[in-house]
Amino acid sequence: MVRALWIVVALLVAIGVGASVRRTIYPADSLTRLDSARTVFLDMTGVVDPLAADRPAEVRRMDGPFAAHPDVTLLHVIPGALFLILAPVQFLPFVRRRFLTFHRWSGRVLLMMALVIAPTALFFGVLMPFGGTGEAIAIALFAVMFLFALATAWQAIRRGQVARHREWMIRAFAIAIAISTVRVVGSFVELPFTVMGIRPAAGFVISVWTSLLMTVVAAELWISRTRVDPTGASSPRDASLS
Repeated sequence: MVRALWIVVALLVAIGVGASVRRTIYPADSLTRLDSARTVFLDMTGVVDPLAADRPAEVRRMDGPFAAHPDVTLLHVIPGALFLILAPVQFLPFVRRRFLTFHRWSGRVLLMMALVIAPTALFFGVLMPFGGTGEAIAIALFAVMFLFALATAWQAIRRGQVARHREWMIRAFAIAIAISTVRVVGSFVELPFTVMGIRPAAGFVISVWTSLLMTVVAAELWISRTRVDPTGASSPRDASLS
């Protein structure tokens, strides 16, 4: 099960980093360029999009905030990609045992990146949400949860509560990795939503809420399954996902 978890994490990290790289290279029209693959997929499956005439404008509207604010876009996607790459390393037991200094300093780097990631996510998701109020509420709620989880993890390790620190770092990473899960969920629901005539904005909101809840629930289940000492005392397994 631990190996399966790491495989899933690696795939989600790759998806998130890939999306960040694409947005970095094409800040103004990343989704517009990618949408041609959807057209090919629908043609292959024989599905007719009843909202095809509106699709180009909808995709451009989703790309719009990033095109209008390229500097903020880079401030969001580059630290976001680095966070996704660096955070899983924190959970490797041998890193903490053999490279404790690196573990501590990389943790500080993660905290600093989070202070950039969360505000920029709020900038796009709350001030100019593609999915309207439903998206804005989701982004605001989980951005606050993300920062709270990291702040609690930092406070715990300052007090020597290694087990508690581990649990809150898992929660923070689960929220961060949800950005990749959104893409996976969105891919699975694309076909049925198209057949049902659900507009992209509504489908995106459903995907966002579903993905965020999935990762948060998965994190809580894993924490419950692997909790060693509910009092927060340290243990040999505290720094790992296992």
